[in-house]
Amino acid sequence: MGNRSGEEIAEAVAYVCEHGDSLRATLAGGPAEGLRQLDELLAALRAGADPAEHLEAVHRALRRAQDALGVFGRTRDASMITLAGIERDRPHEPVLLCPRASHPCARFAWPGRGEPPVCEVTGAHLRRATLAP
Repeated sequence: MGNRSGEEIAEAVAYVCEHGDSLRATLAGGPAEGLRQLDELLAALRAGADPAEHLEAVHRALRRAQDALGVFGRTRDASMITLAGIERDRPHEPVLLCPRASHPCARFAWPGRGEPPVCEVTGAHLRRATLAP
C-alpha cells in the first residue's frame, strides 16, 4: 500500500466516481483481476470502509492495462488553493459535494437546474453544502 495523503485518496475516489464506466472499459482490456478489484473498491466505498488499499490495487491494475496515470495521476495541484469561480469576498458559495459521510471523495459540482448529479458509488444525489473562505 502506498503512502497517500487524505487529499490524494479523496481525489482518487472522486475520479473513480466520475469515470466509472471508462475505468471499467479500460480494466476489461487489462489484467483479469482488474474488474474484480474495481468492484471490491466500490463495495468498500458503499460500506463506508477506508478505500486506500483498494484504490492502490485499482491504480496498479489500470497501469497494467496501459492507463499511464491510473487513479492517482490526475490530482489537483497546490495552485488550486481556491476553486475556480469562487469569489473570496462572497462567503457561503453553494456547492454540491460527495454524499458519503465516511471517507468522502473530493468530487464537487455547482448547483444548477434540475436534479443534482448522482454519486456513482452510492446512487445518492450529491449533497448541497456551502463553501466559506
